[in-house]
Amino acid sequence: MKSTFRIKIFLSIYFLSLTGAQAQCELISDSWANAGRWFKKDTYQQEDAWYWLAGGATISLAFYYDLPLQQGLRITSSDLQSSLSSGFEPMGNPIYMGSAGLAAYLGGCISGNEELKGVSSAALQSMLTSGLVVLSLKMAFHRVRPEEQELADPYRFYGPSLQRDRLSFPSGHSAIAFSAAASISEYYGNPWYVAVPLYSLAGLTAWQRVFDQKHWPSDVITGAVIGVFIGRKIATWQREQNPSVSLNLALLPGGALGLGARIPIN
Repeated sequence: MKSTFRIKIFLSIYFLSLTGAQAQCELISDSWANAGRWFKKDTYQQEDAWYWLAGGATISLAFYYDLPLQQGLRITSSDLQSSLSSGFEPMGNPIYMGSAGLAAYLGGCISGNEELKGVSSAALQSMLTSGLVVLSLKMAFHRVRPEEQELADPYRFYGPSLQRDRLSFPSGHSAIAFSAAASISEYYGNPWYVAVPLYSLAGLTAWQRVFDQKHWPSDVITGAVIGVFIGRKIATWQREQNPSVSLNLALLPGGALGLGARIPIN
């Protein structure tokens, strides 16, 4: 029930951003154009088939070992549970992530920062698309969450319905976190100093969902596979609008390291 509510809130935030930014920004046209690209033949490459082959094999393996993996991550400390939930849950929360993406996008519009507009647009579109895909799968499978049952059984599926419970598969938090991480990293060309922190945070978010008994391991892995695929695709398309943007390590005054963006000036 919370998952569908959060997705609805995210959709509200997203479409509010479309309305508020319409006069000076391109989020509407970019979203529409990128949505249409999913249905074009040239969208999918041979490497996509290998990606889904590897992803499908990993998901299948996780399904087979769901119960022992889940039992190995049972909560043993209420303090640890609390710290994990408060520390990593927000990165997969559609409300927080949608609000952050909207704030960044509108900030880019106001300041005229094309880089900020581009990367935040890619992240918003990726999270929205991942959220819609995940919500559709949740409604189709209706898998029972670990916390919703006394006897742990990872293979309880109730099939398609519009009920707002039993929404374990796949993990929406994982899809949101990994789509955000993948879109931002891909937009900047996947440098290690961007990819490693972002994917690590997304991975910790997924782990927290299993640790907190919200999802089975296969739920979060499926969400991650979906999120990464969608995030990378949309970021690639969005990057075509500003192909020379790159993020590099820079030496700041005082000898500190920071990140600097290179943006073409027309």
